[in-house]
Amino acid sequence: EARRFGVHSAMPTGEARRLCPGGVILEGQPEKYRSVSVYLLELYKRVTPAVEPFSIDEAFLDLAGTAYDADLESAKRAARTIQRWTRERLGLSATVGIGPNKLIAKMASGVDKPRGLTWFDEETFRHRFWPLPVEALWGIGAQTSLALGRLGVMTIADLARFPEERLAGAFGVNGPRMKVAAWGEDLSPVVPYYEGVDARSMGHEFTLLTDLKDTDVLGGLLVRLSDQVARRMRKEGYQGRVVVLKLRYADYDTMLRQRALSAFTDDERVIHSVARRLFRENRDRRAIRLLGVTMAGLEKPHGVEQPSIFEHERRSRSLTRQIDHLRDLYGERAVLRAAALR
Repeated sequence: EARRFGVHSAMPTGEARRLCPGGVILEGQPEKYRSVSVYLLELYKRVTPAVEPFSIDEAFLDLAGTAYDADLESAKRAARTIQRWTRERLGLSATVGIGPNKLIAKMASGVDKPRGLTWFDEETFRHRFWPLPVEALWGIGAQTSLALGRLGVMTIADLARFPEERLAGAFGVNGPRMKVAAWGEDLSPVVPYYEGVDARSMGHEFTLLTDLKDTDVLGGLLVRLSDQVARRMRKEGYQGRVVVLKLRYADYDTMLRQRALSAFTDDERVIHSVARRLFRENRDRRAIRLLGVTMAGLEKPHGVEQPSIFEHERRSRSLTRQIDHLRDLYGERAVLRAAALR
């Protein structure tokens, strides 16, 4: 109901309140969402073993080699089966897009919501999407759209016909990729989740309810974000070498800054120290809308971890393990660093 007022997914809560002052905002239930998401994966596996989760409520399914890959009608039968299962077993609606590749299937899934079922091949994809603004193409955001507009690329058809060398000059390797996508071509395979794909980065970001300049509040948020990133890395067995800071100002101007470390780490104190330094070196006087911390260059340590020869480092590592254990038992807010309370 709130969409009628202009509210949309990923909008800052403060903006949603302004547009829809009578709206009722409910607290999220992440554990419930995760359990439903896992249940859905098990349903998808009854159709095909090749299931690649894309988000908590989206997934790509490859029907090749299954009973549903004979023709389009077979694929539609699989889609209707999934829609029926989700409705009967979970009370949820499901929207399905069918295509020869992930790009087209994803684009098709956004055409007829909710409960829609849409199919495109490459030719019908171009007929449907080429007249649309370039930001309608999956993977092109607002800033990229503005940059393309400065080159005179306004529609997806413009992008498909634009010289590849000029796109490469303006956007690097992503330029030619965007042109290929505009033609409805996508060679990326569906990677089953049980095969696993190592993460390249892990991050957390937070959109503030009001634009802020308060250094204490922003500093406390940096502590919390660094803690969340490090905690997630430890849970999944990763260490990283590159700290990335994301700043978005009230005018939506967004800045990314990064710094490589001398060694791999999953220690939130190290991550926060570098993130705070990047913050101090790069922020200006404008109010900040969003703050984010990411660790890139991730690897899973191989072999036995070398213990520290220093007592204070061993004690610190032991303390971190105990805090992680408490959070596993009682939730992420069971133990917080004092600075995060700001």
